[in-house]
Amino acid sequence: MENSAFGPAGANADLECTIYVAAPSRDRLLEWLAAALNVSLGPDRVISYGCVEVEWEHNDYEGTGADVEFLDWHSLLVCQPRRNASTTAVVSDTATVLEAVREAGYRAVPVCDYEVLLQKPGAGLRPA
Repeated sequence: MENSAFGPAGANADLECTIYVAAPSRDRLLEWLAAALNVSLGPDRVISYGCVEVEWEHNDYEGTGADVEFLDWHSLLVCQPRRNASTTAVVSDTATVLEAVREAGYRAVPVCDYEVLLQKPGAGLRPA
């Protein structure tokens, strides 16, 4: 990330979260997500929402026949926290991003140290 205010550093190094998403199109996913979050999609295809910056990456495990289904999905959304952001704010903003993706009907699974905090009671995977 070019903006030095974001990314692993100091106390926030463990607050990065990767969200695996069953979405085949980067542009469609990012454009929809930016609109749902009511923010602009940056020229570098990065979304800044609250205290997290969301960037799309291709899942290198796609097509490997992984034993866990979500490891075979095409898209990753990497949520990096703003330096000096509180843990509560990072978890809250990441949860909002995750919920927005799921409300669009995409299957999404977060993988991070605080993933259990991102799950709403009764939340399940939705078909892509």
